[in-house]
Amino acid sequence: MSGRLRLGFLNRVYSPAFSPQVYQDALELFVVAEELGFDSGWVAQHHFACESGRLPSPLPLLAAAAQRTRRIALGTGIIVLPHEPTLRLAEDAAVLDLLASGRLQLGLGAGFDPQSFAGFGQDLEQRHSEYDSRIARLAQLFAGAGLNAAGQVLAPAASGLLQRTWEATSRVEQVAERGNGLIVAPNPNLPPSASLAAIERYRAAWRQPQRPARIALVRAVFPGSDASDPDASLQRDIRDYIVGKQHIGRYDGAATEAFSAELERLDILHGDPAGIALRLAHGPALGPDDQLVVQVQTRSTTLDEAIRHLQWVAREIAPALGWQPASTQASPQELTHP
Repeated sequence: MSGRLRLGFLNRVYSPAFSPQVYQDALELFVVAEELGFDSGWVAQHHFACESGRLPSPLPLLAAAAQRTRRIALGTGIIVLPHEPTLRLAEDAAVLDLLASGRLQLGLGAGFDPQSFAGFGQDLEQRHSEYDSRIARLAQLFAGAGLNAAGQVLAPAASGLLQRTWEATSRVEQVAERGNGLIVAPNPNLPPSASLAAIERYRAAWRQPQRPARIALVRAVFPGSDASDPDASLQRDIRDYIVGKQHIGRYDGAATEAFSAELERLDILHGDPAGIALRLAHGPALGPDDQLVVQVQTRSTTLDEAIRHLQWVAREIAPALGWQPASTQASPQELTHP
């Protein structure tokens, strides 16, 4: 990794069962991460408790996080765009961005969960065409395009979000063509090297001289935890995750595959912080406009455990990669307006 590394965390807001406390815990992680100097925090959207994710509406939670923090960037990783009315999403994002003083990072994706699309009465096979039309319209709205013959436009305006829109997709050339950032997360059906290939394709396709390409690289990081321990909740959670992915056709691993091989496929880093830092250092190179985004929670991870994982990342792992806490390196404007 090269350049001035930026560090984020991703909270998928997992929980074995729903409780209002899960949202309070998510907000607490934003506060802790900001105190530790993290540059960004991201939350994932899950409808109907898919994968034990308990957050169907990320923007209201990020609005609450905006009121509890002052500097850390607030990201969606990701919102399933085919399920969203485009104009209403643009309005909500615009209001949130004002509440957060320009800290919103809007991550979007086409989605993949059949149950989610069934719940919304939508055709899973049409998700990419729906996504393409909606993201094009969203960019027009952020740019101030007229809504109708009367000349109405998005209000409040949100032109800054044109530079802070991200996409999670394998169609990386289209992301580059649109001038958006690329969120890269491990795909269990592809080798870890696929992330590097996707990043290289995206950078090669970038044609935006006025602004740099930008990557948000998501890695699962569990310092101090032994994912290979059969008695640990981490291994049970990973096995349950695999079963869930197999159920919806998103994981093609053999049932007899050794668990160590499963961990390798999922690109999960665990155990000794120094060893984790070494593996990250040998991963895809990240530049000054990119971010390393760590996921430190599974379904059973407690708040205290998640905080310890963030502390390990901020105090031992990320500094070994050249990272410095945000309070000593970059202003919020530099992060949110690259």
